Amino acid sequence: MLAEDSIMVMNDGHKIPVIGFGTYAPEKFPKSLAEEATKVAIEVGYRHIDCAHMYGNEPEVGRAIRAKIADGTVRREDLFYTGKLWSTSHSPELVRPALEKSLKDLQLEYLDLYIIHMPIELKPGDDLFPVDENGHFIYENTDIRDTWEALEACKDAGLVKSIGVSNFNRRQLELILNKPGLKHKPVCNQVECHVYFNQGKLLEFCKSKNILLVAFSALGSSRDEAWIDQNSPVLLEDPVLNAIAKNYSRTPAQVAMRYLLQRGIVVLAKSFNPTRIKQNFQVFGFHLSAEDMKTIDGLNKNMRYDTAAIRIRPTMELKEDSRMMMNDGNKIPIIGFGTYTPQKDHNSLPGHCTEFAIEIGYRHIDCAFIYGSELQVGRAIQAKIRDGTTRRKDLFYTGKLWSTFQAPDKVRPALEKSLKNLQLEYIDLFLINAPRELKPGEDLIPVDENAPSDYQDSVIRKTWEAMEACKDAGLVKSIGVCNFKCRQLELFLSKPGLKHKPVCNQVECHIYLNKKKMLALCKYQDIVLVGYCVLESSKDEKWIDQDNPVLLEDPVLNTIAKKHRRTPAQVAIRYLLQRGIVVLARSFKYNGIKENFRVFDFHLSAEDMRTLDALSKHMHYVKTSHWEDYQLPI
Repeated sequence: MLAEDSIMVMNDGHKIPVIGFGTYAPEKFPKSLAEEATKVAIEVGYRHIDCAHMYGNEPEVGRAIRAKIADGTVRREDLFYTGKLWSTSHSPELVRPALEKSLKDLQLEYLDLYIIHMPIELKPGDDLFPVDENGHFIYENTDIRDTWEALEACKDAGLVKSIGVSNFNRRQLELILNKPGLKHKPVCNQVECHVYFNQGKLLEFCKSKNILLVAFSALGSSRDEAWIDQNSPVLLEDPVLNAIAKNYSRTPAQVAMRYLLQRGIVVLAKSFNPTRIKQNFQVFGFHLSAEDMKTIDGLNKNMRYDTAAIRIRPTMELKEDSRMMMNDGNKIPIIGFGTYTPQKDHNSLPGHCTEFAIEIGYRHIDCAFIYGSELQVGRAIQAKIRDGTTRRKDLFYTGKLWSTFQAPDKVRPALEKSLKNLQLEYIDLFLINAPRELKPGEDLIPVDENAPSDYQDSVIRKTWEAMEACKDAGLVKSIGVCNFKCRQLELFLSKPGLKHKPVCNQVECHIYLNKKKMLALCKYQDIVLVGYCVLESSKDEKWIDQDNPVLLEDPVLNTIAKKHRRTPAQVAIRYLLQRGIVVLARSFKYNGIKENFRVFDFHLSAEDMRTLDALSKHMHYVKTSHWEDYQLPI
């Protein structure tokens, strides 16, 4: 039975009061307001105070806390204070100084709970919201798991009792939970949660991991124009909520809070009106019936009030160094340089062009053992690292497991052979080149006199287990697949005991084959779609159907390109990027390599995108029907 002193036990053994007082106030209000309101809250009975460095009022809130301790209203050990690490201090060396700054402002010896405010890093500095000359936020790329390790160190040092996160989705939580060597699990995830946004799925996940859900914007009533959508309905005016409140002789706010409390959610109530501060704490003397809980469940609209995380979150602002987060936490540059060349052009062309691509700014290099050019590409990479153009950690290399090496005992030797050719210690991404095995041997495309190729019935799921072992051994950071159809991908994902999900599916994709269904499936499964043959102008008769129309001569594509004063290739690439597809651009002409990378300073309109969508003919350039029609053995 919930009472005024009700607490929940967190997964580290510490206890958190089930109702807290939120101290954020819009800039238009004087900071002294937070100080006075916090005093009132403590006098009323709140023992959980929630604040943050970003709110800019920790000194005032600290004074209120110390005043109420000094006058005997409360003891420090009976108070629970939550602070937050702001996004400009995610770099590990900045975490402890940020916490110590909060402690100094508050004049406290320790915090009860310190949480990562958002899973987004902004440029470090005095400016809390750093922007560039165009008004766009300036982001950084610290791995959130490194930030977490720094928080763990602060807990071990006794500066904070418990550590958690805020505004994390399930995938971001799993990044930390699955971190090798995790020492301290997050005790909570603080998120927007209210009657109109009840976070049902996230609550279920958090409960399964023994992580508490803490709700901010629980009343959805703030109308701060800086963060709150002014066109959204006022939650406390909802007629159903008001009818239920009337039945219990309670306020709509009390019912909205009670609804969350009965679902096992810690609630942060915010008001600077003394009467409402008191009312919001009076939620312990009544109980909502199961029928009322079900009725309020039905009010869920999956609607946010707080747009802060959305406004600050990178909206795939496409830049030359843009990277996309994969489902294992590693990041892939959104544009890559493809290195395949027809056999007649092999010589030194892939190496020279790879060097030039890296000089231009490409940081994603795509190659494969079957291309026969790993030696040249590897030498190019090493040359650009030696001359200081790039660093190994800034490059992203994709390699592929060819179909004659899919037997599980051949996977690691094949990867090690590629590593030796490339003179690299690890590969960033290793893909199964095609969902079908060819007969092992020195001949990469074995044939007999009765069939175009000699296939084996190897179970490719066993191949995947060998790929997983390579990842676990540190030979490759991420693993994925290539040329899988929707059905094949779904069969693969349903593999019992799947340890590492494919991070991507690399497929032929362009304006004539826009892969709409595959893209939808991949987004649903949190798998990145990578497009090859995005421009297809190659005349390689071995792989390319010579009877197909030339994509870059399409009149509609050329009209849109002329409007934007761009090349047809640039528009074709930009179209895929704006759909959230990683693009592999291939050219062996220096001007083409350079032009294909210049796709970041223009934007296709919604009308342009619809027009290009309509060009899809479901037409392949690459002759791969023999493996695409193959059904994976179970």
